[in-house]
Amino acid sequence: MRETVLCKICEKRRARRACPAVHGDICTLCCGAEREVSLSCPLECEYLREAHLREEPVDLLQQKIPNADIEVTEEFLESRDELLAFCVYALLQAALRTEGAVDTDVIDALEALIQTRRTLNSGLIYETRAHNQIALAVQSSFEESLKEYQKMKEERDVLSPVRNSDVLTILVFLHRVGQVNQNGRPRGRMYVDLLRKMSPAAEVKDSAPSIIL
Repeated sequence: MRETVLCKICEKRRARRACPAVHGDICTLCCGAEREVSLSCPLECEYLREAHLREEPVDLLQQKIPNADIEVTEEFLESRDELLAFCVYALLQAALRTEGAVDTDVIDALEALIQTRRTLNSGLIYETRAHNQIALAVQSSFEESLKEYQKMKEERDVLSPVRNSDVLTILVFLHRVGQVNQNGRPRGRMYVDLLRKMSPAAEVKDSAPSIIL
């Protein structure tokens, strides 16, 4: 007779699924309750991906839209498709390379990046730094990748440099996308998972290069 395997978390109910976060089997109730709360679930987990697909986006009211003075149109995004693809990829890589980074850290990093670009648009050079060290690491990683991309872009196409205003608009777009694609869990990475799906790379790995053209 086959022995019943108990959930590695509650040790009461029968284990129903393998959990890569605890390296063992857990029950469905603990999976639903502890997913991205006490567990740092890897994005490869099939149950996490299914949960992200079912979760409803946050309703962002018109008057609460961040940076509402900056217009982001479909035409603009289509005309800057390469820059958008790069920013998505670089932001994803920054999040994956930063240990412990969750959606709120990525959002905080974007807020600091946007404020820095806003200041630069006004003619001043001043870097706004994210408040926590994890978000700051995401911000710094993205900035380094952006510098490399700008250098490569200038060498490849001298007449079409990367404009600060374009970067600002795309960062605002990504920030808005992130605002409405969070699940509110302490260790939630629903937005990071979405960035992965938006990434131009077929397969994204932590060791992937910082730039893709």
